Amino acid sequence: MGDAPGGIDPGVMDLIDQLEELVSTGRRVPFTAGVVVNEDEALDLIDRARLGLPDELTQARHLLEDRHRVVDDAEQESERILARAEAEAQHLVEEATTAAGRLVDEAQARAGAMVGEHEIVEQARVHAATVLAEADERAATTCAEADAYAREVMVRLEEQLMRAVTTVRKGIDALPASAKAPRKRRERQ
Repeated sequence: MGDAPGGIDPGVMDLIDQLEELVSTGRRVPFTAGVVVNEDEALDLIDRARLGLPDELTQARHLLEDRHRVVDDAEQESERILARAEAEAQHLVEEATTAAGRLVDEAQARAGAMVGEHEIVEQARVHAATVLAEADERAATTCAEADAYAREVMVRLEEQLMRAVTTVRKGIDALPASAKAPRKRRERQ
């Protein structure tokens, strides 16, 4: 890397100015808007400008990539947890329904065998209704617990996302609010 006059390394803006000068003084290709420039000089200026960029830009890019990864992972995890909770709730409801159906079938079978005994039949109906009510209550409790679990997972996910957003915001706030205005390009004739 060469030094600018006075022994000072040129800043990124100086390198961009040099690149602009290289392009503007290049030989024009007839009948086109193109110019011919020295490829080695142009690539050297681009490499030097890239090396002169502040590390904060790279860190900010990594922060954004990390944020996207965290958000994607959190969304996938929440979908998996929600699907698992819904499957568990469905399974419990099916089990309760099956058990209730068995009990109703048993009660109906007993009632059919004891048709002549009104009191026993009535007790069986009451018992079947109680079992059905308990099964419905268990199913409702299971659904409520699944909903509470899903809510808890979503709240934790929200907290993780808020931490990621705070980290990104700090990265953005650490960067200068405005960069030096780029020089206006020279009018070409």
